[in-house]
Amino acid sequence: MITPAAGFIDMPTAFCFGIFGALLCRQAVRIKFTDFARRWRWVDNGDTFATHCVGGVAATICTGLFAQKEVAAYGGVEVDGGVFFDGNVRQLWVQVVEVLVGITWSFFGTLFIIALIDCIPGFEVLAPNDEISAGLDMVQTEETLCDMPNPDEEDYSPMANGNIEL
Repeated sequence: MITPAAGFIDMPTAFCFGIFGALLCRQAVRIKFTDFARRWRWVDNGDTFATHCVGGVAATICTGLFAQKEVAAYGGVEVDGGVFFDGNVRQLWVQVVEVLVGITWSFFGTLFIIALIDCIPGFEVLAPNDEISAGLDMVQTEETLCDMPNPDEEDYSPMANGNIEL
Protein backbone atom coordinates (compact mmCIF):
# COMPACT_ATOMS: atom_id res chain seq x y z
CA MET A 1 0.00 0.00 0.00
CA ILE A 2 3.02 2.26 0.18
CA THR A 3 3.63 2.57 -3.58
CA PRO A 4 1.40 5.60 -4.35
CA ALA A 5 2.74 7.46 -1.33
CA ALA A 6 6.40 6.43 -1.56
CA GLY A 7 7.89 9.89 -2.08
CA PHE A 8 5.37 11.83 -0.04
CA ILE A 9 5.24 10.34 3.48
CA ASP A 10 7.78 9.83 6.27
CA MET A 11 8.84 6.51 7.82
CA PRO A 12 6.39 6.37 10.77
CA THR A 13 3.50 7.11 8.43
CA ALA A 14 4.79 4.49 5.99
CA PHE A 15 4.87 1.95 8.81
CA CYS A 16 1.23 2.76 9.63
CA PHE A 17 0.34 2.49 5.94
CA GLY A 18 1.87 -0.99 5.90
CA ILE A 19 -0.07 -2.21 8.91
CA PHE A 20 -3.33 -0.65 7.72
CA GLY A 21 -2.83 -2.00 4.19
CA ALA A 22 -2.09 -5.53 5.38
CA LEU A 23 -5.17 -5.62 7.59
CA LEU A 24 -7.42 -4.06 4.97
CA CYS A 25 -6.27 -6.29 2.12
CA ARG A 26 -6.48 -9.42 4.27
CA GLN A 27 -10.08 -8.61 5.11
CA ALA A 28 -10.77 -7.90 1.44
CA VAL A 29 -9.36 -11.33 0.52
CA ARG A 30 -11.98 -12.87 2.80
CA ILE A 31 -14.81 -11.38 0.70
CA LYS A 32 -14.69 -14.31 -1.70
CA PHE A 33 -15.61 -16.73 1.10
CA THR A 34 -18.89 -15.00 1.93
CA ASP A 35 -22.46 -15.69 0.85
CA PHE A 36 -22.39 -12.33 -0.92
CA ALA A 37 -19.59 -13.57 -3.17
CA ARG A 38 -21.42 -16.80 -3.95
CA ARG A 39 -24.63 -14.95 -4.83
CA TRP A 40 -22.79 -12.53 -7.11
CA ARG A 41 -20.65 -15.33 -8.64
CA TRP A 42 -17.45 -13.68 -7.46
CA VAL A 43 -14.34 -15.19 -9.05
CA ASP A 44 -11.08 -13.70 -7.75
CA ASN A 45 -8.73 -16.66 -7.65
CA GLY A 46 -5.58 -14.57 -7.60
CA ASP A 47 -6.97 -12.12 -5.03
CA THR A 48 -6.34 -9.37 -7.55
CA PHE A 49 -9.31 -7.26 -6.55
CA ALA A 50 -8.56 -7.63 -2.85
CA THR A 51 -4.92 -6.66 -3.12
CA HIS A 52 -4.56 -4.36 -6.10
CA CYS A 53 -7.94 -2.63 -6.24
CA VAL A 54 -8.77 -2.34 -2.54
CA GLY A 55 -5.15 -1.71 -1.53
CA GLY A 56 -4.52 0.71 -4.39
CA VAL A 57 -7.67 2.74 -3.79
CA ALA A 58 -7.01 2.94 -0.05
CA ALA A 59 -3.36 3.89 -0.60
CA THR A 60 -4.20 6.58 -3.13
CA ILE A 61 -6.82 8.14 -0.86
CA CYS A 62 -4.47 7.90 2.14
CA THR A 63 -1.78 9.66 0.10
CA GLY A 64 -4.14 12.61 -0.27
CA LEU A 65 -4.70 12.57 3.47
CA PHE A 66 -1.12 12.09 4.70
CA ALA A 67 1.20 13.57 2.01
CA GLN A 68 3.81 15.94 3.43
CA LYS A 69 5.36 18.77 1.45
CA GLU A 70 8.50 18.53 3.62
CA VAL A 71 9.09 14.88 2.62
CA ALA A 72 8.34 15.52 -1.07
CA ALA A 73 10.90 18.35 -1.05
CA TYR A 74 13.68 15.80 -0.27
CA GLY A 75 13.35 14.59 -3.85
CA GLY A 76 13.19 18.08 -5.30
CA VAL A 77 9.43 17.95 -5.81
CA GLU A 78 7.28 20.85 -4.75
CA VAL A 79 3.77 19.82 -3.68
CA ASP A 80 1.21 21.36 -1.38
CA GLY A 81 1.00 18.32 0.90
CA GLY A 82 -2.04 16.47 2.17
CA VAL A 83 -4.98 17.12 4.44
CA PHE A 84 -3.66 16.13 7.86
CA PHE A 85 -0.09 17.44 7.86
CA ASP A 86 -0.39 20.46 5.59
CA GLY A 87 -4.12 21.26 5.53
CA ASN A 88 -4.45 20.86 1.76
CA VAL A 89 -7.95 19.47 1.11
CA ARG A 90 -7.54 19.98 -2.63
CA GLN A 91 -4.97 17.16 -2.76
CA LEU A 92 -7.56 14.72 -1.44
CA TRP A 93 -9.88 15.58 -4.33
CA VAL A 94 -7.00 15.13 -6.78
CA GLN A 95 -6.44 11.65 -5.35
CA VAL A 96 -10.16 10.80 -5.56
CA VAL A 97 -10.19 11.81 -9.24
CA GLU A 98 -7.10 9.63 -9.79
CA VAL A 99 -8.93 6.69 -8.23
CA LEU A 100 -12.00 7.20 -10.42
CA VAL A 101 -9.93 7.52 -13.59
CA GLY A 102 -7.89 4.44 -12.66
CA ILE A 103 -10.97 2.33 -11.94
CA THR A 104 -12.63 3.41 -15.19
CA TRP A 105 -9.50 2.76 -17.25
CA SER A 106 -8.95 -0.64 -15.61
CA PHE A 107 -12.58 -1.70 -16.02
CA PHE A 108 -12.85 -0.90 -19.72
CA GLY A 109 -9.33 -2.11 -20.49
CA THR A 110 -10.04 -5.43 -18.78
CA LEU A 111 -13.41 -5.71 -20.53
CA PHE A 112 -11.68 -5.19 -23.89
CA ILE A 113 -8.98 -7.77 -23.15
CA ILE A 114 -11.52 -10.36 -21.97
CA ALA A 115 -13.62 -9.79 -25.11
CA LEU A 116 -10.51 -10.14 -27.27
CA ILE A 117 -9.41 -13.36 -25.56
CA ASP A 118 -12.93 -14.76 -25.83
CA CYS A 119 -12.86 -14.23 -29.62
CA ILE A 120 -9.66 -16.23 -30.15
CA PRO A 121 -10.26 -19.98 -30.62
CA GLY A 122 -8.41 -22.11 -28.08
CA PHE A 123 -8.15 -19.44 -25.41
CA GLU A 124 -10.34 -19.44 -22.34
CA VAL A 125 -10.91 -16.67 -19.84
CA LEU A 126 -11.56 -18.99 -16.87
CA ALA A 127 -9.60 -22.03 -15.74
CA PRO A 128 -11.40 -25.38 -15.32
CA ASN A 129 -13.14 -25.95 -11.97
CA ASP A 130 -10.81 -28.79 -10.89
CA GLU A 131 -7.77 -26.53 -11.35
CA ILE A 132 -9.43 -23.71 -9.43
CA SER A 133 -10.34 -26.06 -6.60
CA ALA A 134 -6.80 -27.44 -6.45
CA GLY A 135 -5.36 -23.94 -6.59
CA LEU A 136 -3.97 -22.35 -9.73
CA ASP A 137 -0.61 -21.66 -8.09
CA MET A 138 -0.19 -25.35 -7.32
CA VAL A 139 -1.46 -26.53 -10.72
CA GLN A 140 0.54 -24.11 -12.85
CA THR A 141 3.71 -23.50 -10.82
CA GLU A 142 3.66 -26.28 -8.22
CA GLU A 143 3.97 -23.63 -5.49
CA THR A 144 1.56 -22.03 -3.06
CA LEU A 145 1.52 -18.56 -1.58
CA CYS A 146 0.18 -19.77 1.75
CA ASP A 147 1.11 -23.14 3.22
CA MET A 148 -1.91 -23.47 5.48
CA PRO A 149 -5.24 -21.84 4.61
CA ASN A 150 -7.66 -20.85 7.33
CA PRO A 151 -10.11 -23.65 8.17
CA ASP A 152 -13.11 -21.65 6.97
CA GLU A 153 -11.47 -21.02 3.61
CA GLU A 154 -11.08 -24.62 2.45
CA ASP A 155 -14.38 -24.80 0.60
CA TYR A 156 -13.79 -22.04 -1.95
CA SER A 157 -15.27 -23.17 -5.24
CA PRO A 158 -16.74 -20.38 -7.35
CA MET A 159 -17.83 -22.79 -10.09
CA ALA A 160 -19.81 -25.06 -7.74
CA ASN A 161 -23.57 -25.40 -7.94
CA GLY A 162 -23.73 -24.11 -11.49
CA ASN A 163 -22.75 -20.55 -10.63
CA ILE A 164 -20.60 -20.16 -13.71
CA GLU A 165 -20.56 -22.33 -16.78
CA LEU A 166 -17.55 -22.61 -19.03
